[in-house]
Amino acid sequence: MSLYHRITEKLQFFAPAFYKERYFKHLKNISKVNYSARNIEPELIWIKDFLPKNAVMIDIGANVGSFIYQLEHKLSPQNIYAFEPNKKLYMRLKRIFPQVHVYPLALSDRNETAEFKIPVIKGKTYTSRGTLKLDYRENEESKHFLQQVKVIKLDDWAGLENLKKIDFIKIDVEGNEMNTLRGAKKVIEDFRPTLMVEMEQRHHAEPLQKLISEIEHWGYGAFFLNRTTFELEKLTENIVAGLSGNSVGSKETYINNLIFIPKPLKNTHG
Repeated sequence: MSLYHRITEKLQFFAPAFYKERYFKHLKNISKVNYSARNIEPELIWIKDFLPKNAVMIDIGANVGSFIYQLEHKLSPQNIYAFEPNKKLYMRLKRIFPQVHVYPLALSDRNETAEFKIPVIKGKTYTSRGTLKLDYRENEESKHFLQQVKVIKLDDWAGLENLKKIDFIKIDVEGNEMNTLRGAKKVIEDFRPTLMVEMEQRHHAEPLQKLISEIEHWGYGAFFLNRTTFELEKLTENIVAGLSGNSVGSKETYINNLIFIPKPLKNTHG
């Protein structure tokens, strides 16, 4: 890290509001035209239009807070619940988003204390790729750091918080997404939220289609964001089969955020 970068990072401690606006300046005035040039996930544009102002959002794997920043003035910040087990990122989120609920927890299918792996790739620490999947190794990962983190099921956390409404759950947990979802089955059944789940074949031994089908069987339709029309399109098996061949890094072609929309519940009363 350069001296200049180290100095600017210190701003978060004594001028967090200024630091936040400076850090996220690349998200200012993002559009369907310029998102790719700025290397921004197109879903950051879509989600702001998709969610109503009174929506309650759960951000699992909040990382640096891009989705929080994009939504904190659209939604009530008290309706945003963010989870980030990486201790450094958690403290940073607490400083720059003081009105948002931020928790230093990992979400999975059990309640425990576990090791959280942060990889080092080509000499650079990738905090954005922290994971509970200790057996997964990134390409060119030379070493890693381990942190002890608290793990909880979303079902149990939501029960403790006595939440009455959840409209949207975003999950970006570097391969642990199915365990996270399985630990949220009651929340999903009770609230029927829209789910946006980062899923990449490189993280899984099982075919992605098998995992997608499991979520569909919970009463959901699987979609992806069309980068041209910015409309949701049905995710077909042919599209899923091509996902592993997508070029990582190209925001115009790389599809890794899958969006699951709840289907209308069937009326069981005759």
